[in-house]
Amino acid sequence: MGSPFYAFSGGGPQWPSKPILTAREAAELLGYASSNSLLRARKRGLLPFAMFQIPGRRGWFLSTEVAVYWVQSFTRNGGSVAAPSAQSIPSKGGGVS
Repeated sequence: MGSPFYAFSGGGPQWPSKPILTAREAAELLGYASSNSLLRARKRGLLPFAMFQIPGRRGWFLSTEVAVYWVQSFTRNGGSVAAPSAQSIPSKGGGVS
């Protein structure tokens, strides 16, 4: 079964439309072998972005906007990218979040 994140129809990938990704979804999008490997990297402080927990829900989550920004920056910079700051990620309204 193919990835639901990459549908190359006419120009480029179509990113997830949901605002928050589960650890499993984030691992798939970011190329980790499993959600456990992503969560081990998080626990060791190796991720260039912050994951978060949601009260009343189990597990760790990642903003889709942050994940897409990181993937695009990573590919644009030839495999090297710094952690995104809140000021560097444009908001959907056109301003800076």
